[in-house]
Amino acid sequence: MHLTVEEALRIYPLSRSRIVAGAEGAGRVIKSVNMMDAPDVSDWVKAGEMLFTTAFAIKDTPEDFLRLLQKLNERGSAGLGIKLGRYWKQIPPVVIEEANRLHFPVLELPYEFTFADQMNALVEAEIEKSTRKLHDALDKQKSLMRFAMQPGDSANHFQRIGDILSYPIVIVGARGQILYNTCDWPEAEVLKDWPWNPKFDKSRSLSGWRCTIPLIQDGECCGFLLVMPRHATIIQEEEGLFHQAAEILSFHMDRFQDERQSVSGYRWSLVLERYLQKRITPEQFLEQTRALRQNVRDCAYLCVKTAIYPESPGEDAPHKGLRKIRRELMYHPYLSPIGSHHLFVGSEMVTLFALPAESRELSVPDFVQRIVSALEEVVGSAPSPGYRCYVSKPKLKLADILEASDECDHAKSISERLSFGRAVTLFSDLELNYVFRHIPRDILAGYSDNLLLPLLAKDEEYRAEMLKTLEAYMANEGNVNETAKELFVHRNTVLYRLEKASELLRIDLKKMSDQLQAWPLYLALIHIRRCRAGGRGRLRASTSRVRPSRRPC
Repeated sequence: MHLTVEEALRIYPLSRSRIVAGAEGAGRVIKSVNMMDAPDVSDWVKAGEMLFTTAFAIKDTPEDFLRLLQKLNERGSAGLGIKLGRYWKQIPPVVIEEANRLHFPVLELPYEFTFADQMNALVEAEIEKSTRKLHDALDKQKSLMRFAMQPGDSANHFQRIGDILSYPIVIVGARGQILYNTCDWPEAEVLKDWPWNPKFDKSRSLSGWRCTIPLIQDGECCGFLLVMPRHATIIQEEEGLFHQAAEILSFHMDRFQDERQSVSGYRWSLVLERYLQKRITPEQFLEQTRALRQNVRDCAYLCVKTAIYPESPGEDAPHKGLRKIRRELMYHPYLSPIGSHHLFVGSEMVTLFALPAESRELSVPDFVQRIVSALEEVVGSAPSPGYRCYVSKPKLKLADILEASDECDHAKSISERLSFGRAVTLFSDLELNYVFRHIPRDILAGYSDNLLLPLLAKDEEYRAEMLKTLEAYMANEGNVNETAKELFVHRNTVLYRLEKASELLRIDLKKMSDQLQAWPLYLALIHIRRCRAGGRGRLRASTSRVRPSRRPC
């Protein structure tokens, strides 16, 4: 039996009773019901037991009744029901006062009904309640099985799981980010004691009970399912359902997107892949897209290509790692207002992000920054360090995603040639490099030599030191402190070198935020980088690297 005193008082004929003391204990759970016919019954009472009595054994000694009440409370009794009229006309005030102090429920039972009538009613109610719970559990299990077999019918599988379980739930990612939340707990309480061990746990906090189930996929924990039932008994009764829901979520955290795409977007993925591979024209791509998608809208598009370096050791299945990155991007909270489409082309993952023109939440720069931040977070925490993302410039037309794809390829090619170690590389950061590659070598060499002639005329050690300082200064966007940190010198040393370089080159290096000031020097340093990479030129002795600055671009 598992009824609270409050629930029992709604069951006929016990509903004809009234609680005369200890009303604040009406939430106590009744696990069994017994009759009291001896004063020493407290020695045998069990936790959760409700006692019925006529008060015959204690009718002449209210003090004994007081001690009995205290003993019942100590043993965890659910309450005491007294039938007045035969031996007691009323309950002594001292007993009522003590019951209120202990929050121990004392009921006045209806005289016209026998104890058996009332006890049988409670048992029948418990059987009915248990049967109803069993049917509810079976219905939930059937719903979970239907969802597991037909995931494509659900637009939001997190919400569907929560609806099936009928309790507040929270989905937490592998890095502690909340992916989905329907409870009203404070975030700090939800993530208390993070990181958690990947094992089942049930606990109680200030906000209530919580059941934590790890989401295990391919032997790795990819997140946690948190279920917040009303009390611990529900966890005991439905723990199997919670584990089943967690297994379904674990399976579909990686594969759900593919299954959903097979229903709604698989054909468009094929069209998109053919277009990116330049097997159809832009006109054919737009025509086929409109045929498959009736609501093609004006958007800001961003193309991202994710790949792994060939020299990355121990990566036998790059697609497995790419699927994990895709899953993290799909459920990243920063990207929730942004639509995305992922597909695999060769050994790369191509991701197309789209920000609808009518969206007021994000501007295009915010749109780009939010995606870049999420990429840096996801790729930076990937198990393999070899994954890299290459990001195009925003495009305002769907047909321009082919150009965006080419920009990702250019960013990859340039970053590999210049040995960049960035996890996320923007084409906009390398755009000047890309433009300079198309300037004839003799023209670029003449321009660079003319600009740097006063510096190149110095001795080799001085020249190398000054060029290394200029390169670090450009790479750190004119930040003196960061430049000094990179060169392992005092900031005053950097300032002194910059002052001398400004005098020699006749460029105000304090105005590097001015693009017209930054571009000429950047152009000359790009030429120096080319000379080093090709093993030619007078600057072969210098070994520092130029990293493109976002500001001049």
